[in-house]
Amino acid sequence: MRPKVYIGLEAHDGSGKSSTALRIAEMFGGRVFFTSKEMKERRRAIYSTTPPEEQETSIHQTYIDEQEDCVSQTANAPFVVLDRTWYSHAVEQNVRDILDHDNQPTFVPRDMPEDLHKPNLVFQILIPEEERKRRVESRGEELTSRDVRLNDDDEYRGLLEDERGKFGCVPLRLRLRDQQTCALRAAQVILGHPEVPPLRVSPNFSFIEHRS
Repeated sequence: MRPKVYIGLEAHDGSGKSSTALRIAEMFGGRVFFTSKEMKERRRAIYSTTPPEEQETSIHQTYIDEQEDCVSQTANAPFVVLDRTWYSHAVEQNVRDILDHDNQPTFVPRDMPEDLHKPNLVFQILIPEEERKRRVESRGEELTSRDVRLNDDDEYRGLLEDERGKFGCVPLRLRLRDQQTCALRAAQVILGHPEVPPLRVSPNFSFIEHRS
């Protein structure tokens, strides 16, 4: 049985998306569904080895398979936070198409395929770029080609944000550095948004630090 509410999160790498997802789920007694390492590798292989004209069908199937895993793993959860959604793929494809055609998009989907569960609400987390870069560097990991592009290519980064907006992602802009503030802002939107059915749980704010 599908959980009553799905909330999706999208963001540039290093924006605190996964930490914020855990905070939001904690507040509403829900679960976070993370894309598995195996699924990430499967998608990377499709992008790197499959001809462009055949990629869409193969990638679509990965989201169908992932959806089945999500439903089985969160069957008893009334509230599920998705750490990235189908929009991650669609936005990247749109931006690639825009850049490949001199900023004249030729393929601009605006909704999820009907056989995928559309989240009730999808957020886009936005933090100051210097802070995002600091977080990525603090990981101490070798930067991927995508990390490098996010760091160096302002146009690419801006187009990703614009395309997420076109898909209806609600911006969560943060000037502060903690995920608690972001989670609280998300909770405020969730509780008052017309696309989210009335929740049968009371938000739990016990994780918040009360500072004098």
